[in-house]
Order: sequence, then structure tokens, then C-alpha cells
Amino acid sequence: METPVAQRTELGRFVDRFHDDGYGIIRGAVPPAAVPELRSRLQRLLGPTPSGPGGPPPQRLLPRLVEHDPRFADLTISPRLVATLTEMFGTVPHLVCAYGHEKPPGTPAHTGPHSDVAHLPGVPHHLSLLMVKAMVALTPVATGGGATVVFPGTHQGGPPGQGQSVELEPGDMVIFHANIRHTATANTTTHPRLSLWFAYAQPWMRVFPGYEYSAAFLDTMAARLQAQPGLRAMFGVTDPYATRPI
Repeated sequence: METPVAQRTELGRFVDRFHDDGYGIIRGAVPPAAVPELRSRLQRLLGPTPSGPGGPPPQRLLPRLVEHDPRFADLTISPRLVATLTEMFGTVPHLVCAYGHEKPPGTPAHTGPHSDVAHLPGVPHHLSLLMVKAMVALTPVATGGGATVVFPGTHQGGPPGQGQSVELEPGDMVIFHANIRHTATANTTTHPRLSLWFAYAQPWMRVFPGYEYSAAFLDTMAARLQAQPGLRAMFGVTDPYATRPI
């Protein structure tokens, strides 16, 4: 039996809207006081933005983000985020990719409208939730500043309609269904857009190539995962195919 709408928790209502629209925004997902240190750490790891005759690259990525600093790993398994994802998926998902991202100033869009999973055959993507992406803004994100544009409802096969520019303040997080049509936009400002990106998927999906967890990283997480066994699936250290009593 479905829970009556009036009895749904705030989290339940957020997830309901996510399933309807294909995306949702969590304001203040990262406390404002923590943002400057995370931003500085990402900038140090990325290093200076290179520039050639054609200007800076349209984007820069720092793969395997969680292995560079435990504060990044902590973000991916923060209690609020894990609770939200578990409500969305119906189970603890698998963190299959995490990277830091810079959209340099004065650069064009690096993608056009697309779905992240529509090219994968054999899955009715309009009826299922294979994967979501979560982005934490470390700098203000506004129209003209490299904001992601999403097309609500397209994750369920609806027509694109009017795109919505996802505007965020530092510390805000957007989570979107991997099948929603979305696009990058140009950063026409004089400041870089810095952000953290996490992809969460069904537990049986493998980690993206090049983002596999090192043995050393899993060793550093062992004590924590032993103390919080519910998080073991997040890093792929459980058997997603194990049978369980019904």
C-alpha cells in the first residue's frame, strides 16, 4: 500500500518530485563554512588552468576524486545524501564514478542535450532508475556561468519542452536522473565554475573504467565500512547478486 501523500516525510516528498521531474536540488547540502576548504583543495589538485593559442580547455576533470582527500570521500557517503539515494533506489547504490570538475571562464559548452544512459540497450530507461548524478557546487552557478540545463520529464520519455537552468549557490547539490536530457552551457563569465560530481548506480553496475578503487583506498575505508556495513555496497565490497530471504 502506498503511503498517503499527506503522511509522506519531507524526504519522501523530495523523492516523489525527483521521480516526477527527473531532478531535484538540495540547498545547503554542504555547510557553507566547509565550502572554501573543499574549493581550495580541488583547485590545488587541478593546478593552474592551461591555456594555448585556442584558449583554455572547455573542461578539466580530476578522476577518482575520493582517493585524493578523505573529505571528498566523506561527502559521497554523508548521512543525508545516503538516506536520499536509498529512498530513490530502494537500496544503497554503488558509487561508480567521482570526479572534480572545472569549467574555465570564457569557454563554450562541452556537450549538447543528451541522456547519460539512453545508448545502453536492453533497459526500459523511461521506466527504471539505472543511475543518478549528483553535483555539488563549490562556486556560484548561474545562467551564463556554465549552468547545467535539464529538460524535466524527459527521463520518462516526455518531449523536451522548455529547459531549466540549474542555478546553485556554493554548497548546493543537484541530483538528476541519468536518463533526463541535459546539456552543458558556456561559461561566459570571468570566473571558473568548480564542482564535485558523483555518479550512483544500481549495486550490480560496475565502476566506470578508470575510476576503479585502489586496494590502498579500500584499506583506509575498511574500519569505517565494518562499523557501518550498510555502506559496503557504496564501494562495491558486497556481492550484489547474493540471494536474500524474501
